[in-house]
Amino acid sequence: MNGKIVAYGELLLRLSAANGTIRDSRSFNACYGGTESNVLACLSALGHRTSFLSALPEGPLGEAALDHLIGLGIDVSGVLTGGDTIGMYFSESGSASRGANVVYARRHSQFTLLTEDSFDFEKVFDGAVLFHISGISLALSPSSRDLAFRLMHEAKKRNITVSFDFNYRPALWTADNARAHLRRAAGIADILLASSRDLDAFLQTGEENALDDYPCKYLVLRDRNIVSPSLHSVGIAMLHRGERRSELPVFSFPVTEKIGGGDAFNGAFLHALLCGMNDTDILRFAAAAFALKHQVKGDVLNASENDIISFMNKTEDIQ
Repeated sequence: MNGKIVAYGELLLRLSAANGTIRDSRSFNACYGGTESNVLACLSALGHRTSFLSALPEGPLGEAALDHLIGLGIDVSGVLTGGDTIGMYFSESGSASRGANVVYARRHSQFTLLTEDSFDFEKVFDGAVLFHISGISLALSPSSRDLAFRLMHEAKKRNITVSFDFNYRPALWTADNARAHLRRAAGIADILLASSRDLDAFLQTGEENALDDYPCKYLVLRDRNIVSPSLHSVGIAMLHRGERRSELPVFSFPVTEKIGGGDAFNGAFLHALLCGMNDTDILRFAAAAFALKHQVKGDVLNASENDIISFMNKTEDIQ
């Protein structure tokens, strides 16, 4: 693939409760993940050159996290190391009567200490064709948020496509605190990855007006409905400037692992868009990656294009 894809975000140590709930567990299964790095992992598996901008602690925890990224084929030359704190989150799976739960422990991590002068912009964007970021990276600290907006502007100055995923997490900030920052990011991005709820709550517009109110070239809507902890449904639509709209009928899919599904969707969508697929095939490919990831444990979908197409062709609802 021509050109590299750069993303900015925090890599977290995930500790999954081995005995149902966090409170009742005395042991936890460890892995690494984070929304932007998960997107890059998907894109790397699909054949793209990828580069991650982040910060990790020195020592064994940081080294293990770097090994995780390197093992996924992600360039880590933009990952700074120093200090001793890694962001973490604890997760517990849901049941028929209880939803899944996530508890963050990421305050004062190395990532939150990043500032506008942490990176050489010429170096990190050399050869880049796309820059990806999410609303999570805007929520973590004022200084890392300032850097996020600086990176978006520096990418735009270099005619690099900017992709922004709202990914609002109420555990990180309130909607009132988030609104102005998410709207600012939406005003910069070329590609907006959102839900109908995001448009209503944060942009205070509907899909019919979003492309008039904001300068993005593409607006991608993914609206999930939780039928039960083990069965979800989703509706997907894409609008782009020129008043063309494509959508897939709502379809249901089984759920083994909820975490990382949206990231797999975003990575597959960006891949299909960059490869020049037509609108319908872009949505089908992204939907297949989304459904497939929900059947894969861990944060990352490490699947080839052939893997996703094969799954898509076997899934009757994604036609």
